Amino acid sequence: MARGKTSLRGASTLADDKWQRLPEWAAWFSEVGYWAAGLHEGDSNAVVALSVPTRDYLAVLLAYGVVNRASQAEAVPAESEQNFEQAKCLPVGTCVRVIPIRGPGQGRRVYTGVFGGAFKNHHGRVYELAGSRSPGRRPGPVSWFPADDYRIQPLPWPDLPENYAGRHRFSEAFEIPVDAGKLLAGQLADFYGRCSLHSVVIGVRNTVLAEAQVVVGAPGGSGLPLQEMLRLRAVHSPGSHYRSVVLSSRGDPEEYRDVVRSCQPAVAVLDGATTVRRWLGAGLAGVTVAVVERTSPTALAAVDALYGNRGRSVADLDVPRDLSSRIPPGVELLAWKGRGTAR
Repeated sequence: MARGKTSLRGASTLADDKWQRLPEWAAWFSEVGYWAAGLHEGDSNAVVALSVPTRDYLAVLLAYGVVNRASQAEAVPAESEQNFEQAKCLPVGTCVRVIPIRGPGQGRRVYTGVFGGAFKNHHGRVYELAGSRSPGRRPGPVSWFPADDYRIQPLPWPDLPENYAGRHRFSEAFEIPVDAGKLLAGQLADFYGRCSLHSVVIGVRNTVLAEAQVVVGAPGGSGLPLQEMLRLRAVHSPGSHYRSVVLSSRGDPEEYRDVVRSCQPAVAVLDGATTVRRWLGAGLAGVTVAVVERTSPTALAAVDALYGNRGRSVADLDVPRDLSSRIPPGVELLAWKGRGTAR
């Protein structure tokens, strides 16, 4: 089955202050994202190609399905969070997330910043977190966090120390939105407490971020913006936790290829024909979902690029029956496995 134990099937969306049933095609696209994330679990270098009459907000629906599945599969290794003794070995200046041990609750927050050290003083064992200590600049305000109450998670890309230059640390509420469990199947305390990169969306950045504000609600539940599940952020948004990152289609694929791939996201969603044409060869993730809207002036060029990629593939992939039997009108779906595996 392509669908997870939670999906958008039967959900509603908030439009013009009125609730209305989410279209069947919207649930279908979220399930395509869920299936694509499963292809990654098989170490597959795969391409899922979608031809659509109009793009609407397909990218965020696909990313929602990816994140939903990836959140279930993720087993956070013990070393991804460090206790006090382990954190003492971290290099000063590392980007870190300070996470409350006792989980979400009233007044609990997570903090992101540049690691200043872990050491003992007359107050006991504490972590030090500050703004960036750039040469020639005074360090940002220092905060002390009791080691008994917090653990440290070093942050991989896209968090870079220079993004914190001249800034204070960042603080976010550590809370699980009401009814998130009806739309996400993963361990919610892990999902909202920690950072990891599940999906990468390449497209018109402001458009993707705006469409992530679409509000959906599971049957019998309250509404949530898709952003609450995607935890989507732009590349240089220090302090913002993430499961997904949005890259501008106008960027240089070579600038991001190795650094994105090193974080091993499950899926890269290429949003639109222009993006597909430019980014298809970047291989940012184990699975690439390419969305081509046929009304685009570059649609034919994008389709040619996809068929060229398919011609070099190992084999076509079978689409699960519960997806292939419900393809929305005007949508075409093909999938194939490329040569080699994503690194």
